[in-house]
Order: sequence, then structure tokens, then C-alpha cells
Amino acid sequence: MRAWCARTSLIALLPCAAAVAGDRVLVKLPAESDGFAKGPNAGRMVVFLKSLRSRERGEPADGPFFSDPQPICSVPVSGLSPGMTVEVGSEAVAWPGPIDELGGRFMVQAVFKRSRAEGGVQAPGNLLSEPVQVELKAGEPDTVELELSRSVPPLQLPESPDLVVIEEPSPMLTRATGRPVMHRAAVVLPPGYHDVNHARRMWPTVYVIPGFGGRMTAAVEQSRLFAAPGNESAVPQAVHVFLDPEGPFGHHGFADSVINGPRGAALVQELVPLLEQRFRLVASPQARLLTGHSSGGWSSLWLQLTNPDFFGGCWSSAPDPVDFSAFQQGDLYRDTSLFADAEGQERGSFRRPVGPMEKVLMTVREEMGMERAIDPSGGSGQQWDAWCAMFGTPDPVTGMPARLADPSSGRIDRKLVEDAWSSYDMSRLVERRWKQLQPVLRDKVRVLVGDRDNFYLERAVQRFRDKVQLLAKATQGVADEPASGDGFIEIVRGATHDTMASISRGRFALDMRKHLKKHGLGD
Repeated sequence: MRAWCARTSLIALLPCAAAVAGDRVLVKLPAESDGFAKGPNAGRMVVFLKSLRSRERGEPADGPFFSDPQPICSVPVSGLSPGMTVEVGSEAVAWPGPIDELGGRFMVQAVFKRSRAEGGVQAPGNLLSEPVQVELKAGEPDTVELELSRSVPPLQLPESPDLVVIEEPSPMLTRATGRPVMHRAAVVLPPGYHDVNHARRMWPTVYVIPGFGGRMTAAVEQSRLFAAPGNESAVPQAVHVFLDPEGPFGHHGFADSVINGPRGAALVQELVPLLEQRFRLVASPQARLLTGHSSGGWSSLWLQLTNPDFFGGCWSSAPDPVDFSAFQQGDLYRDTSLFADAEGQERGSFRRPVGPMEKVLMTVREEMGMERAIDPSGGSGQQWDAWCAMFGTPDPVTGMPARLADPSSGRIDRKLVEDAWSSYDMSRLVERRWKQLQPVLRDKVRVLVGDRDNFYLERAVQRFRDKVQLLAKATQGVADEPASGDGFIEIVRGATHDTMASISRGRFALDMRKHLKKHGLGD
């Protein structure tokens, strides 16, 4: 490895067994005056590389990049003190292999992942180096140095009378997890909320759940929408509460789980009542609406189905897999490997439509490999590790989330799927509780997904819709209730994961206004 600039400083990187003697990356920690002493002195030192040929924007540590899988490696660190240097060499866990095998020009960046409250690399309090340009030449021993020079800042939202940040302790989650846990949300108040002459004094609420990697800071955009002239007829006139879905293992989905704790129950029993007392919110089911995209789409649908009488409707777009027999391209109940099908064909995890065709840009094997390189114990905070924490159980040896599949072979733990994961399969949930959920699906559930979703999420929505239609047909003529209502499950032709976000935003806004007006909650 050779420095591209004379004064490179970078950190940890030399992966595994094939490393040439003398190859090493040195990472210097900041002095105490730089704030090192304010955080934990243990965690993982992670190094991200991004080829200069990559079209991905942003710094290397903004990855993993789905459209351009990148080399990553890490080592565990503990007992650190300000100003010391960490050496990373052949003992590092790396993907796709030892850095000695890499050649070319890269941007490289190191992260000291020390946050315990949040799982992602970009969690507040983590320390980063500046990205450095380097040239790597396979087989040439060298030393590269990097200094951690900045930290990820805490979440900050602009101060405004119409944007209120909520941070309140959660007794339920604190008891369940054995550590202090806070409810976090951002409340956006609509025009007229502070006007004593406004016709409406009590307001309905839209609970917005951001997608994977999203935070409550998304509330800033909603605040701007309310402030823009002419949006009164396009934006639901309601208080919008942007929930924060980030936990120690990534997006927790607001699902009650063994590892993350009773996230859904705490929302319903603690946070929503608190908000309804603090703000002038209508405390009735029809005034509580749920919406979200991607992982937030999964969460909004899950909360509606598991709390059918508490919420008045959900508007879910491109949800994460809602039927585990179509978990992206795989079937968790029947497949042997998560990585490849029976013919040995690698399964895609991220694709990009190109005209009538498509190109797979990242496979499941590549995605899980990058996650393992960030943290082999399952604490990367990335998508698969987050699902393992949401749906699974603790590993009896490590106490970390048990892996769905072997990270080397991709072999699925089918017992774990049946014993734990299957409880979160919404097709199975609907089948178990059909009598209770039939009217909910008819009147309260709205789901949209594109038929060219980049993560293959339309497959699970199709299975879910088929299950609902099959159960409805089986009970047709038996139930006294009408067959049609306000709900829908639709697959939109030509839409991708990203375009579906824009399509659904406009359609859902109009539909929410219709719902509020129907129930006497809108203008």
C-alpha cells in the first residue's frame, strides 16, 4: 500500500491472513482536549475505502454503498486513552479480502465506532478521520497513518415555535433493556395551531416513521412544507410527529422484540399518551394516523396490524419484507442458503432498472460481507443486523443478535426462522388473526410498492395481497360486512424504491385529507 499524497494519514486497515509482514495502518486518537474522554474508550476501529472511480457521492464512511460495494475492515479496541495510536494489521476482519490484494486509487476514512446507544457508524459521538486519497499496490508493505480529528455531532433541529423536540425517559424500555432509554421525536405544529382565533383547537396526528438510516430530523422538511404558501390544500392539516427509529442495533421498527424491548408497546402506552397530554391532540383512534416509507413503511403497517383499535389508519409505501416466503429474492422457510438459489445463482439485494432490463449492483453475500467487516458480532447497525435484532433472539454465547444465516456460507438457520422470525411475518399474522384484522385491512390499511423496487420488496407485498384476497374469498358470504372499503394494496407499474417515495407522498397526503374529512377531523 502506497500513500497517494506525501502527507497521508489514515488508519486501520490490513485484513487477514495473507498480509505481508510490515503492512500496517496506524490510527492516532485525539487528545483529551478534543473530547475523547467524553465517550467510551472501547468499541471498533473501522476503515472504509471508496474507489476514485466510484460514482457514489459522499465520504467513504457514508457507506456501505449499495450501488458500489466497497472494501471495509475493522478491529476491536479497548482500554484506549487520549493521544495513543492503534495499529491495525493482519488481525482485522475485512471484506472482500486483505487490503494487500487491492490495487488502485482510493479515498480512505477511519471511524472509531464507540456509540452504545445507536448502532450506525454515523451515530453521534463516534470519531472520524478526514478522508485521505491513497494509492494501493498489491504486495508492497507500507505504513499508512491517520488521525481521528472530528466527531459525529448530536442530532440538532432548528429552534422554532412550530418544531418541538421531545426527549423523555421510557420506563418500559429502561426496565426491559437494563439501560436508560429515551423516547425521541420531533413534533411539527401546523399553521393555525398557535392562532387563538383558528376554528380548530384540537388536532389529529400523523405519526411519521423514517426509513432505514432516517431520523426525526426529517421533521425539518415537513416544517418547510407547512410554511410554503399554497400548501394548505395539499398537506394534511394535522400535527406531524416524526418518530426516531434508531437503536443500538439500527432501525428497531417499533416492534416488540426480545432484543430491542417492547418498542411498539412503549410507543402506544407511553409516548402517544404523553404527546396527547402535552399538545392539543385528539385522543381517538381515527385521529391517529401512521405513515412511512421502506423500513418506516414496514413499521407503520406492523403498528396498525398489532394495534388495530388504537390507530385509525396506516399509509405504507415500499415496506421491508412483509411476507418471509418472499424475503427479497429468498424464501426463509424453504431455502437452504440466503446467498444463492438451488442452481447456485447469486441472489441480488439491490438492483437498478436499465430500460426494460435490470442490473444487480449488490448481492446479499456482498451486503452481509460488508456488515460483518464493520462488526463481526452483529452490531454493525446495518440492515441485516438490524433485522436480526428486530426478529430474532440473543446468541447464547455472545449475547448479540443471533445470525439469520452463516456469514460465510449463507446457510439459513431455519429453526431460528420458525421459532422467532416467523412471528413477524405479516402474512402469517393476518392468517392467525383474520377475523379481527379483516375489517382493519378493508378500511385502514393502504400499501403502495413499485413493481421495479430496487430491493425486490414488491415480491413480499404481492404475497401479502394474495393472502389477504384468498382469506377474503374464503369468508365471502359468511361475514356480514361489505367486501370493499377505503383500504388498498397496490403494486405500481414502473415505480422503483425511490420513485415510489415521491409517488406515495402526494397520493397519501390527499388520501389522509379525505380520511380526516370523513371523520370530522379535517377542513
